[in-house]
This record gives sequence, structure tokens and C-alpha cells, in this order.
Amino acid sequence: MARFRRGQELRRSLLEWQSLGVLWKPPFRVNATSAARPGVNKLVVKVTNLWPNRLIGDEQLPADCEWDGQQLKAWPQWLLDGRPSPTGRLTFTTWHHWTKDDPLIESGLLGPVTLRTAVFSAGHSRL
Repeated sequence: MARFRRGQELRRSLLEWQSLGVLWKPPFRVNATSAARPGVNKLVVKVTNLWPNRLIGDEQLPADCEWDGQQLKAWPQWLLDGRPSPTGRLTFTTWHHWTKDDPLIESGLLGPVTLRTAVFSAGHSRL
């Protein structure tokens, strides 16, 4: 069993590249019995971050459009041409919600991951 003590948002777990499901609310535990093999196993946890954190991260890069206060002044040409942002930003919005100095929102895998093993006698299958 894999147990994720604390976390925010979504997390997808894979053991030996077999999906163990998506966790989005407590208890953050998955039964890994069906995917586990004798010996060394590889556990992968993919965590989704919050959208505001991505926007705040992009604010660290140079601007790629013009603003009229918090509203977009005009559609940038790179967007109209279907090209990526010339400054390397990954996001685009028509409203300026966040600044580079805004604090990030607590998100992701926030506590320890614990792996537990259990031995079952014949006829018993509980975790």
C-alpha cells in the first residue's frame, strides 16, 4: 500500500507503469498489490499543480502582450498567428490576475510517502 500523508490537488500513481488510480481526496492511499512484483519496483507519482501557480510562474518572464490595467489591450500577434509566446510563457489569459510578486499557493505532494507491506494468510485479503 502506498500512503501519501498530505497533498493538494490531484495525484496519479503508477507502479511498474501500471496505473494505481487518481487520488483527489483523503484518504490518500492506494492498494499496489496487483502491480507489485518481487524485488525492486518503481513507483511514479504525477502531481497536478494549481493553475494560479503556473500563471505566477509565467509572470517571472518578460511580458508577451500589452495590458490596459488588468484587461488585455489587444490580442498579441504571436497568438493570432498561432505561434507560441516569444518570451517562453506557457499560459495566456485575457485578464491579468496575478503578478510576479504574488505568493505561490500551497500545492502538490506536501508530506512523506509511506510504502507498507502486508502478509496475508489464505482466504484473507484486507489492507
